[in-house]
Amino acid sequence: MSWKKIDIHRRRARQIALNILVWGPSHKDRQGYTLRLNIKNYLNKNGHSAKFSEELFKEGKIKAATDPLIDEIFHADAANLIIVLYGSKGTQTEFDRILAYEKFAQKAVILLKESIWGELQRSLSGLAWKNTQAEILQFSDKDLTVHNVCCKLDEIIEKLQFDEYIRRLRLGN
Repeated sequence: MSWKKIDIHRRRARQIALNILVWGPSHKDRQGYTLRLNIKNYLNKNGHSAKFSEELFKEGKIKAATDPLIDEIFHADAANLIIVLYGSKGTQTEFDRILAYEKFAQKAVILLKESIWGELQRSLSGLAWKNTQAEILQFSDKDLTVHNVCCKLDEIIEKLQFDEYIRRLRLGN
């Protein structure tokens, strides 16, 4: 009996490409947007399909919903993973209106500065933040870098890839 099949499984699991939605600051916040763009580019370079909602509004053969929030719900449903670089009014709205659905929160990873976490706990949505099903990753100001964020995301993505691979094995695919 050859044990090479184990390596085949490991390799195939890590080759699963995910659809990843990347929410965060617009180009008006140059530093935040640059980090968001670099995260998206890193994920795409690693074989995934990472997109901003702004891009997805223009994609597809069927015109986007007239209400952008409704279309963003469609984006969240289609994604395997939702990464939220928190810090703008838009990301607070996405948290309040879209990640309020457990189905979407469970596939979300929220990246934020430690200093913001305390503020959120004292905000009107503090209870929602404490009870969210999303994974919260806190970074100090100096540690919120492309390298540190992508290292954490690699761990999360690998777990998702292996979970998906096992799901496919169960289904006989």
